[in-house]
Formats: sequence, C-alpha cells, structure tokens
Amino acid sequence: MSDSFEKMTAKKSAKSMIITLFFLLLIGATAIAFYLYFEREKPQMSFHGDITTFGLSKEVKFTVTDSRSGISLVEILLSQGTKSAKVYEKEFSRQGFFEHNGPKQIEEVVTLESGTLGFKDGAAELQVTVRDFSYWNWMAGNETVMTYPVTMDTRPPKISILHSTRYVNPGGSGMVVYKIDDTVEKHGLTVNGHFNPGFPVSAEDDSRYVAYFGLNYDIEKIDKAIISATDIAGNTGNAAFGMILKKQTLKKDQINISENFLNLKIPEFSQEYPQLSGSLVEQFIYVNSKVRKENYDAIVQACSNPSPSRLWHGKFGRMAGSRMAGFAEHRTYYYNNTEIDQQVHLGVDLASIKRAEIKAANRGNVAFAEYLGIYGNTVILDHGQGIFSLYSHMSQIGVAVGELIDKGNESPRSKLRGIKTFCSVLLLAASRGELYPKLD
Repeated sequence: MSDSFEKMTAKKSAKSMIITLFFLLLIGATAIAFYLYFEREKPQMSFHGDITTFGLSKEVKFTVTDSRSGISLVEILLSQGTKSAKVYEKEFSRQGFFEHNGPKQIEEVVTLESGTLGFKDGAAELQVTVRDFSYWNWMAGNETVMTYPVTMDTRPPKISILHSTRYVNPGGSGMVVYKIDDTVEKHGLTVNGHFNPGFPVSAEDDSRYVAYFGLNYDIEKIDKAIISATDIAGNTGNAAFGMILKKQTLKKDQINISENFLNLKIPEFSQEYPQLSGSLVEQFIYVNSKVRKENYDAIVQACSNPSPSRLWHGKFGRMAGSRMAGFAEHRTYYYNNTEIDQQVHLGVDLASIKRAEIKAANRGNVAFAEYLGIYGNTVILDHGQGIFSLYSHMSQIGVAVGELIDKGNESPRSKLRGIKTFCSVLLLAASRGELYPKLD
C-alpha cells in the first residue's frame, strides 16, 4: 500500500510539473506575443529645414521612423480657421494577423502647393499624424500627433536693380548690384541658364547685394538675364535687366610643334601621367586634349566654394611684362606641316625675365597650390564672392592652401619657370569655373 501511495504521489507531482511548465510556456509565449504585437513604442517624425513659414509653393522634407511594428499611416493637414486641407497622406495595409507590413523608415520630399488651396496670408497650423501596426489600443496602433504653428506668406520679395554692366564682350565679365526688401534664403543672377550667387555689398548693409558674372568666350547671344530671390516661405521674386553683347573677332594662331619641343616636354608629362603611350605626337595630343580637360575640371573644383566675404581691396594688379598670347585665342597645332590638334587658349601669357617675382593681383586665400598638368606649378587665389586669380608655369610654389596673401607681396612666393607665365587671370562665376580676362 505504501508503494501505491508513493506512485500516486509521483504521478500527481509529474502532472503538476507538466501543468506548471505549460502555464510557464503559455505565460512566456504571451509575453513574447505582447512584446512583439502589443508594443507601445510610438512612431517618430522629424522635419528637415524650416517649416515655420509657407508661401505659394514650398518643398518640405521629413523622416518618419518606427523600429518595432512599422509605419501604417502618415498624414499631414494644413488648417487655417475653419478651413482644412490634407496635403499629404500615405497608408499601408496589413497583409496578415501575425505580419508587420509597414516600413521601418520613410523619407519624403513633398511640395506643398498652399497657394492653390485658398489659404490667406497670416497664422495657420500644420498637423501631423503618424501611426504604427501595433495591436495596442484595441488594434488601432500607437499614434503620434504633432501640431506646428506656421505663417502663410505668399508675397514674393521685391528686387530693385541699382547698377548693372551695360556692355559686355563674349568671354567678358560684369556685375549687378541690387536691393531686396525681404529676408531671403537664396538669391543671385542667372544668365543664359547659369546661376551666379549674390553676396552682400558690405557687412553693414544687409539689403544690398552684388553678383559677378562671366560669359563664355563662344557665346552667341544673351537669351535671358534675371536677378532672382527666394524667401524662407519659398516665394521667388524676379527682376530682369538688359545687356548689350558686343561681338568681337577672336584671334586665330598656328603653332608648329617641333621634335625638340616634344623631346623636352613629353618626359615631364610622362612622370605625372604614366598612362601616356604611343608616339611623341600621340602623347602630345593626349596631353593637349584629355589632360587639358582634366586640368580644367580641377580648376572648376578648386573654385567651387568661394569665400562669401570680399577679401580684395581696390584695383587688381597685373604682373609687369609684355603680353604674348591673349584670352580665347583659337590655336591650330601642326607637326611636320600636318595639322594634329585644335584648342582654345583660356588664359593670358605674359613675357618677363627668367625667374621674375610673381606678386598677388590682390588680397586672397590660397585655394590651390600644386602641379597641374599643362599649367605646370599652379596657384589659385580666392579673392572672395566668386572672383579668383590663377598663376601658373612657375619654377616653384612657396605658399600653402588656406594661407591669406596680401596684394602685391611675393605671392605665390615663387619664380617663373622660363619667360612666360599664365598670370592674373580672374575666374568669375566660380560654380561654372570658366576663365575670364582680368578686370582692372
């Protein structure tokens, strides 16, 4: 009887353990399911850039994230008084009971055309609602609602042109001075589709601006020249002005390439460009065309981020010496009386004594200082507000990038290599990187 009692007790204990284990597993599974499907972490949304002011049309960039159950709804409402309009909505459907179908992150750029919605200038409100796929809140999900006070401003800034260049040559340069009656985010001059940023005329006056521009040497006509300004609400104002393009005949030149020249120059380029191959003439053509293009791109890059401050003072100087070659001269190259290449000379060659001192055309920061292919040892100075000067074919470089150089000092503190230098050439419209003749 004692054995039977012990067996019964053992069976009850085993059954009790199984039941306990079952309930523990059930509790664990429930906890896991609750963690996975009933999570309470709310989705988040953030705007990039200013959203306090809206104009007729404005781009708005935002990011929505939910790292747990995923995003199910994003909704943006713009309201003013009793008027309300849905300006953005994206909703995702649940595909299965145990599936999380929403994305973990959404990045969008939306253009809010508030001008077509009938809102008036004044106070308004932007309301954002984001929801996830959690089963919390009776399967409705976690929800985040954010409200932002905004101002409707549909009036574009007014631009007054105070001064502009009247006559300009192909390959020439000029300037426009203008005034804006509003706080703006972006402004400048567009000529034939190319934008030239504007800069403050002085630190004391925050309403007057200047934009410098340069024209391609081969420009045929000026289709459109417009000053534009965009305020923080996204409104853009425009002011057109006229210029007269004075056509001029560009000089054409023939250059004979000798065997001695090739034997002297090609070894120099071979050290910097080991990919050179073929005959000396073929290597010369490669340097004169492909390397020339690569060097031009390097100049564009060096001039792509001009200082917004005006660093120069007074007139730009030019190195003493005789001009040997001018800007935008068309050159045809011959070898043994056979044409081998054609290029356009985008610079001014000045003749001086050997190893003459090169002085800075004006005050500026060193933006580039290294060997540059067909330009040899080259230094580019950033004079601010989109104006640069380039100095090349030097025997050595004595300055470093970032160094501030005063006008007229021995800057770059280098000497000419030979009797020619590509000197005192201003680069206007830095974002384009075109080379233009020096301004006096």
